[in-house]
Formats: sequence, structure tokens, C-alpha cells
Amino acid sequence: MTVDPPRGGGHRGGSFSALLAALLLATCAPAEDADNLFSSLSSPDLEARQEAADKIEQIVESGDHQVFVRGLDSPRPLNRAQSIVQLARMSQPAAHGALRAQLAVGRRMMLPYNPIRLKPASELSDSRILVANLIQGGGGDPEAIGILLAGAEEGQTVDALEGTCFAVGALGDPAGIPFLEKAARHPDLTVVRSAVQALGQFQGSGVVAILGRVIQHPAIEVRSDVLTSLANRDDEATNSLLRSVGESDPVPDLRASAYQMLSRFEDPELVPYFIARLRDAPETARASAAEALARITGKTMGLKPEPWERWWAKSRPATSVGR
Repeated sequence: MTVDPPRGGGHRGGSFSALLAALLLATCAPAEDADNLFSSLSSPDLEARQEAADKIEQIVESGDHQVFVRGLDSPRPLNRAQSIVQLARMSQPAAHGALRAQLAVGRRMMLPYNPIRLKPASELSDSRILVANLIQGGGGDPEAIGILLAGAEEGQTVDALEGTCFAVGALGDPAGIPFLEKAARHPDLTVVRSAVQALGQFQGSGVVAILGRVIQHPAIEVRSDVLTSLANRDDEATNSLLRSVGESDPVPDLRASAYQMLSRFEDPELVPYFIARLRDAPETARASAAEALARITGKTMGLKPEPWERWWAKSRPATSVGR
């Protein structure tokens, strides 16, 4: 059956044709392409760059997350990273779900992008670290940790386990701590170190207890990572662990690091502890013990314990209890 155009003159017929053409064009218009948009952002043409930036903002505001979901499969790794970043800027639940799904081990990609500084980098990193960092920065997501850890221990490579540890740390959900505790007992040094470093992102005495068990690890790199993970803590469990390292670690440099960390709080109660270290610490670590004493007391009396003991006997507070 043939449909006749509306009657009534060429003008009305022309309007009908124009409207029909516009509708057909809108229906057949190609979807926005993330690769083209990101490429235009680096165009030498200022107008092209501005147009691409404006278009990306429109997509983010409209919630058309599928543009960036398609970008996740770009042949250009940097555009995949940019697609993840743009997804994280969207507030719609569907966009949140699409971002969260990228934590699955099957979606893991190695991208030339710094997941913490959020900028291109020459070194490749696990995409899940970037996703976890963005989710945490956006207020967190209680469903995220389950997706990240699903299948994480089922025959995964060392590289994948390392990435999972760092992603758990970036996500900051305490539900991931048991995974890190187990990873800290892994036979591969790379996995152990990544687990210890990730544990440093969490607070609480339970984490310090885990680090206290790891401090017995035979590898100096692991024990050094434990000290780094204790660096921003100030609680009795942490100080007790640092005192233990300062008393018994076989590596003088690690003992010296423990002394420096203990002395930053300038606690007079630690004076007897450091005087004792002038007697029994390795010779190369005693200078750090003396520096700690000087920081706490404001005095300088050298590396021998006797002058310090005589001074402390006269000057210690009445409430002081030796440790």
C-alpha cells in the first residue's frame, strides 16, 4: 500500500519530508565513541578539545554509562583507564554497578595509569586497584569487596594475587583483612609484601596483631614493610611491637628505624628503654638510640649508657616507670 504525502501545497509537503528525515537521522545516529572523544581531548585544535570535553560532561551528567562501558574494551589501554575514571564520576546506580563489576578478577587489565595519582604512567598497574581507589574515594560500596574477592584464591597467578592485595588496601573495606592475613602467609615473597603493604591501609589493634606475626618473617624486605605499615600509628600495640623490633631484630638498620619511629612522640617513659639499647644494640644502631634520647630529653651525652643512667637517676619524673 502506498502512503500519499499530505495534501495542501509544496511547503507542507516539504516540512513533512524534513521532519521524516530528521527522525530517521536521529534513529540511525551512531552512538558516542569513547575512543574518539578521548583522542579529541589531545587534539591540536582547541575547539575540538573543548567540544570533546563538553561532550564528555554531557554524557556524565546524562548518565549514559554505556559509552564508557564500551570504552572499557578499547584497543587503547589508556582509553580503558579513562573510561573507568569517567564511570566513577557518574551518580546513577547503573553506572555504579558497571564500575563495581570491573573489580572481578575476570575483568583485570594491566593499564599504563597510576591508580593513586590518577594520571598516565609508564609502569603498568592492575586495573582493579584503580577501580577500588575510585570507589573508596566516592564513599565506598559495601558490595564491592565481595566482587573483588570472588575467586581470588582459586589458582590465581602471583601477579593477580598481588593486584588483589593492593586493591583490597585501596578499597579500605575491613572485610578484606582476613584475605590479607592469609596472603601474608603465602610462600611467594611478592604476595607477602603486597599483603603487608595493604594491611598498612587499615587501623585497629587486630591489624597490628597480624603485622606482629609477620615481623618474624625471614626476609628483611617483609620486616621493613611491616615497619612502614606501622608508621602512622600511635597506640600501645604498635609501640610494643616497635620496641620488640628494636630489641631483637637481627638487622641493625631495622632496629635503627624502630628507634626513630618510637622517638617521634618524645615520650619520657622510653628513656630507660633507649639507655638499655645503648648497652645491647649492635654498634651501628646505637647512634640512632642516642639520637632518640636526645630528641626526647633535649640532652646530648654520647653513645655510652653510663652518663645517661646517672642523668636519668637524678632527672626522671617521679611517675616514670622503666620499660
